[in-house]
Amino acid sequence: MTFSVQQIKFECLSYIKEFGAKTEEWAIGMADDAEQALFSVCGIDSRDDIWLWKPTLSPAAARTVVDFMVARHRLHPVAGFEAGQQGRCIFMYRMRR
Repeated sequence: MTFSVQQIKFECLSYIKEFGAKTEEWAIGMADDAEQALFSVCGIDSRDDIWLWKPTLSPAAARTVVDFMVARHRLHPVAGFEAGQQGRCIFMYRMRR
């Protein structure tokens, strides 16, 4: 199942609000394999960390979500997943303090 840009933006913001964090405490990126990016590349613990990933309709849709969340809500772009990175899934996680 894929989600629209608006659905994903809403879900990302709802998730941040649910966990009571400031948007600056989150990182966001895009990849074709979001699970691999989260758990292998970024080192997120699937049980202890707070994370989310969603498939989009296209890499352009994923880029729109990432750009919006970084520019408008000050999420950190995940190193290696910023400009030029392709993928149709977005992933987001709360950074460790």
